[in-house]
Amino acid sequence: MERILSASAARAKRDELVELGYTIIPGLLQNPLLGELRAWSADIFDRMPVDPKFRYQGSDIHVWTPRRWAQTDHGQNERSFPAPIVTRLIDHPPQVQVCAELGLENMCADDVAILLSKPAYGPPLYWHQDFTNWNHPEAATPWPTRIFLSYYMTDTHRENGCLRVIPGTHRKRIDLHDILPEAHSPEIQAIDDLGHAVFMDRDDAIDVPLKAGDLIIADARLMHGAWPNQTDQRRTLVLAWHRVFDFPAPPSWWRGPVPDAVKNCPPDLEVAHTRTPSAFIA
Repeated sequence: MERILSASAARAKRDELVELGYTIIPGLLQNPLLGELRAWSADIFDRMPVDPKFRYQGSDIHVWTPRRWAQTDHGQNERSFPAPIVTRLIDHPPQVQVCAELGLENMCADDVAILLSKPAYGPPLYWHQDFTNWNHPEAATPWPTRIFLSYYMTDTHRENGCLRVIPGTHRKRIDLHDILPEAHSPEIQAIDDLGHAVFMDRDDAIDVPLKAGDLIIADARLMHGAWPNQTDQRRTLVLAWHRVFDFPAPPSWWRGPVPDAVKNCPPDLEVAHTRTPSAFIA
């Protein structure tokens, strides 16, 4: 099988994910699947206006693979339902191949796509990180253990609400770690002051404009947000979460030190989940 990335390019992308907290594979998702996802998601949002409580995220619609839906006891509703196109996205051969080339071992998809669409003239997305296991030594790994893979349905730029990130914040504590309300909580959703620290521009932040179909892979611990949409067109993102690597074992390619907290983690340790960063990020 012909490689998508050369061995050297794959290593460079993997190093970006480890060091910066994210990496981009340009143009990975192509037509016809990109066009079908665009039309499918547009139809959903044409029928379903954004709930005001999700105004900063843009929406919060969870679409399951039928195989995963069959294993749950969820009741179907307008914001949670199965669709075969999600299976096609998660199993998309170029995506599977490029993740293997990057050395993302033992990947396991949640088998749910989250549709996040910022409507025309929608507000910014607050700074946040999505990791929920900060009480566990898993939070101390230099490599990712939970990642999102996502695609925008249109080209993004600052004017229509492109992603912005603070590189390195998946492994290095900054002031925001200690002052942000929990991500997506009622407390942060209730903030009305766009001058609040959760929305502010920062010298350590960078914009991440993307083309439709570019794959972005990011560590769940990475601090990120998005600019407001200042255009008259919606800006839609399709995102899927995955587990990666088998904690506490490091990746087969890892040559750096392994933190003591990881090496000495008791088997089957159970802790309360929290989005509040702990002492495992220094």
